[in-house]
Amino acid sequence: MLRTTPTRTLRRGISTARWEQLAAGGAAARVGDLAFVDECRAQYVSSGWCHVPGFVGAATCGEMRAEARALLESDAAFASSDDHTVYQEEPDQQLPPSHPRNRLMQSTKRIVDYARVPQSSTLREMYGAPQLRSFVEAVVGVPTLHLSACPFNAAMYNGYYDADGLGWHFDRSEFGVNLVLQEPSAGGVFEYHRLTRSEDDLWAYDAVERVIGGDGAMAVDELAAGSLVFFAGRLSLHRVSPVRGATPRINAILTYEKQPDQLANPYSLQKFFGRTANEQQRHLAQ
Repeated sequence: MLRTTPTRTLRRGISTARWEQLAAGGAAARVGDLAFVDECRAQYVSSGWCHVPGFVGAATCGEMRAEARALLESDAAFASSDDHTVYQEEPDQQLPPSHPRNRLMQSTKRIVDYARVPQSSTLREMYGAPQLRSFVEAVVGVPTLHLSACPFNAAMYNGYYDADGLGWHFDRSEFGVNLVLQEPSAGGVFEYHRLTRSEDDLWAYDAVERVIGGDGAMAVDELAAGSLVFFAGRLSLHRVSPVRGATPRINAILTYEKQPDQLANPYSLQKFFGRTANEQQRHLAQ
């Protein structure tokens, strides 16, 4: 999904005073509390995910939600639609379409990429905050993380409107960081199956067939607005059930990389952002 380039990474920090303003009224104010960090790390290790309720307070969450919804309902949003296998790889033509390797899932959502997020946005401030990056490093157990060098996938708003959702899939990245900004009218539930596959069996066809057939997945329905969620999705099958109703599910996605200078590849640029590699290079040259 990623490639590298010898270019600058997007590392814009904020002052301690500004971080305290953004964190006011939320659990974000505790990212320097070692006991709190250890608690989050323990949950991530034992469960494969960590849920921090009320990470941002009502004021910060409301500001970001208003910005996100306005952008998602404007020309800034890209309507991403993808039919994919759970492995996010091309089907194996030697196997039938009904085989777990080839079963197609559908994912649809609206995305506002980083380049279309206003320069003054709170999302940009939070993403660039070293306080938040250090917290993420501690929770996922990676000593040094880097901001994405990609002008499109660094941080983004996702909107799931009526009938939108994510089909069952494994992530390509080791972990994801997701800030919930709005709960939907109905549906839009995050469901996952813990450690569906292992490093010794990355196909795990029998387990995959059981999960997509409706057996064994857990529904996580307590993700209220303001929650920060870490999820290790490379080995655990997961999805977002279709949203129903007029109120969309809105999230902010924050992309952190183990290596510097990472860029989304051409396939991901087109599928998720409606962008091209040439556009990517033009933005980097600015």
